[in-house]
This record gives sequence, C-alpha cells and structure tokens, in this order.
Amino acid sequence: MTEVYCDIIPQASGWCFLSEEGQSAVYPSYRLAVEAAREYSASKVSIRKVTVLRQQDLRGRMQEIAGIAQAWGPDGTTGMGGRA
Repeated sequence: MTEVYCDIIPQASGWCFLSEEGQSAVYPSYRLAVEAAREYSASKVSIRKVTVLRQQDLRGRMQEIAGIAQAWGPDGTTGMGGRA
C-alpha cells in the first residue's frame, strides 16, 4: 500500500497543508488546518493509497500527527483539561 503524505506547515498568517496537488489555503489556526487536511484526505480515498498527516518537529524531522489530531473532540475541546 502506498503512503501519501499531507504535511501541516506554518505560514506567516496561519497554517496550511501540502499535498500531492500543492499547497492549500491558509487557515488561521493549526486545528483548522488539520481538519481541512483530514477532509481533503477523506475525499481522496483510494484502495492503494493511505494518507499520512505530518508536521515538522523542532529538529526539522516530519512526525506523524494522527495521535495528536485525534485528541481534539468535535466540540473543539481536548478532553484533557484544555491541554492538547
């Protein structure tokens, strides 16, 4: 199975994601960019491809963020006392 990467990156005015089709619009928050990337990847579902959401860590390495993004509930809270 082929992995397709969708990278969440900071911009001067917010956050965007990079996919195989290019750069998305800029979103005012990290959370909105992750939600948009998830919706984008869901619309591109393929039998042979799996989309992996990633973000860059402080050392420049790309890290998968599925666990981090799943911490947000549908109401916008983390369920962790306000901590993500």
